[in-house]
Amino acid sequence: MHSTEICNALYQHAREHNGRNLDIELNGVPVLLVQRYEDADHVLRTHASSYRKNMDWFRQALGSSRFSEDGSAWEVRRRLTHEYFTHFDRDQTCRLAMRYGREAANQMIHAGAAGATHIDDGVLRRMAVSVLVDNFFGLPFDGTGIDLERIAELMEYGSAYAFVPAGRTDALYGDALRRLPSLRRRVLGDLRIFRDRTRPRGAMLEGMLAADNDPDSRIVLEHELLTFFAAGAETSAATVGWTLYLLAMHGDLQACLREEARARASRVHEEGWSALSDFDALATLVSEALRLYPPTPIVARLATLTDRIGDREVWPGQNVLISFVGIQHDRRHRPDPWRLHVDSDTRRRTGAGVHTAFSFGPRICGGKQFALVELMAFVFVLLLEARFEPTSLDPPRFHWKSQMLREGGQPVRVSAA
Repeated sequence: MHSTEICNALYQHAREHNGRNLDIELNGVPVLLVQRYEDADHVLRTHASSYRKNMDWFRQALGSSRFSEDGSAWEVRRRLTHEYFTHFDRDQTCRLAMRYGREAANQMIHAGAAGATHIDDGVLRRMAVSVLVDNFFGLPFDGTGIDLERIAELMEYGSAYAFVPAGRTDALYGDALRRLPSLRRRVLGDLRIFRDRTRPRGAMLEGMLAADNDPDSRIVLEHELLTFFAAGAETSAATVGWTLYLLAMHGDLQACLREEARARASRVHEEGWSALSDFDALATLVSEALRLYPPTPIVARLATLTDRIGDREVWPGQNVLISFVGIQHDRRHRPDPWRLHVDSDTRRRTGAGVHTAFSFGPRICGGKQFALVELMAFVFVLLLEARFEPTSLDPPRFHWKSQMLREGGQPVRVSAA
């Protein structure tokens, strides 16, 4: 299986083997695919020490970073950002997300008026990374000169390594991956802008630079920034894209949410996050987007000890793949898991996107709370500024580029609200 097909396979397995773990092969490598919440909890939380990250592919392609490392190497990197992602200024994040969300809405509306029938992923990507860089580094992204499409291409090529057994890379991917080294050099060269002492630096960037200058840390600033952009901006951009698709497909819900957003608008602009945080219907929509279309649909682990997962014996060296698609579409937790649910208790259920899509256990995504704040603000301002209608009713096909995107982009026409 080519790695870009993994998401389509995950949805197929979730339908055909719902609520069950199964043994599969990826490019000839046996893998245990976990689709049950309780077994994922065993691997990711209660017995996390018995399963290490299996992200060697990411390290090969993009270098060592928080994304790829485990144990003490992961903990050192986690400390560089954890404090900032858990104690960030929610009002500032809300304001920035609405500002850049409004800019993105204007671009999408202009494209729609010119005949665009799909949302440009690049617009959403720039919107998300602008909030991230402005919020944590204190400078506008537009002034960096960084080519985001080049980073997206690098992530796609890096993802191609994910399921390739050692020694078979060239045989399986050939010329495409031979472009990776030169592309990586160009991206890392772009990121050197953050070493420029003439530009503003936030505390988090200063900490990263200090670690980079410490010869014992083995931390490279540009590698950490790649993770920052990939895990931070790409995830949020993908989630906004799926949320806008759901709004387009559910016009009545879109109209109701827009009406409530307009009723709240003046208070949100005056009071910030506190006036947006209790918009429960909007929070439920975001959670459902994360559940139905998790931007990071899988995490990979490698067993280090003999163990038992459900009814299966696990041995050291066993590959384990946690499918959030399978977990979040389990019929045991909701009667029709393929349908959008907007009832009041949706977010409290097992497998709700807000609880599981960011993973769980000690290696939970450190930027979860930041992402939820900016996602709420993005969707809020996009509802105020724009309308969304579908241009195709065909079911999605998926494309994995370290995040789960829709093949060909979201078939949504955007117009002024």
